Amino acid sequence: MNKLIELIENAKNIAITGHVSPDGDCTGSTLGLYNYITENFEGKQVKVCLEKPSMKFSFMNGFELISEDPFMEADLLVSLDASDRERLGSRGVMLESAAQSICIDHHITNTKFAKFNIVEDFRSSTCELLYTLLDSDKVSVETAKCLYTGIVHDSGVFKYQSTTKETMDIAGELISKGFDFTKIIDDTYFKKDFNASKLLGLVLTNAKLEFDGKCCYGVLDYDTWSKYISDKKKMDGIIDNLRNIDGVEIALFMYETAKNEYKVSLRSINKNVSSIASALGGGGHIRAAGATVYGKADEILKNTLLPMIEKELNG
Repeated sequence: MNKLIELIENAKNIAITGHVSPDGDCTGSTLGLYNYITENFEGKQVKVCLEKPSMKFSFMNGFELISEDPFMEADLLVSLDASDRERLGSRGVMLESAAQSICIDHHITNTKFAKFNIVEDFRSSTCELLYTLLDSDKVSVETAKCLYTGIVHDSGVFKYQSTTKETMDIAGELISKGFDFTKIIDDTYFKKDFNASKLLGLVLTNAKLEFDGKCCYGVLDYDTWSKYISDKKKMDGIIDNLRNIDGVEIALFMYETAKNEYKVSLRSINKNVSSIASALGGGGHIRAAGATVYGKADEILKNTLLPMIEKELNG
């Protein structure tokens, strides 16, 4: 019996949480564990405490029960896909209120902030890691759909270098539970609404190349992106389009979230962008990372981001 299952068996009230601005891996792992516990452990009160994810994940069982409020009565807190306490946002207070806490994560920058920590940075996703901690025979189709979605999103539909034979084997086991996996990929990863597609076109039109074409970056201010979309999660995937440009080794996308506050996303082919993000107070993976920065976009680029990228490219 692993530590996660031991803690679940000994708990009565369980809070499951993840990082702010939950993506596919965060949403899939939290709801995947929610379904697994409610289906296999009697007498447990389980709540998923999370910022509301994108509606494209609303097919996951339990999505409508997600609450942004902390579950202060929980005696066990399970944190999934969050590299540090700050990434939990306001739900981080449960680390003190819960008698036990466990962090399950795959980020190389994880600070092991819980009482117990299972961190494997070689995994494609937290969903992949979580599956190895569960009894595969007890994984239902509803749990499988959640975990498969997370693996798909954090592996870039199995194209990122974090994808391994075990990743593919686990994905195959999940598919064998019986669900339309092609629909999940199409609906949650590739499909974009019309306005989001127009916004992507705008970013690509105005994108810039630096350092002999090895770096491509795009920038959006708040007034521009908010004319096209109301949900900033619809900008997910823009960074991948910048990285896919021929010759680009590091891609950068930044968009304004408040006055002079920018969310920065970094992607690379074979360079370590997590070192850049960590220096900015963020984190992530070696080839996919992010941070929040403050100031005017042109000054941030000129004085901070582009010099750091140039150093990494020449390193």
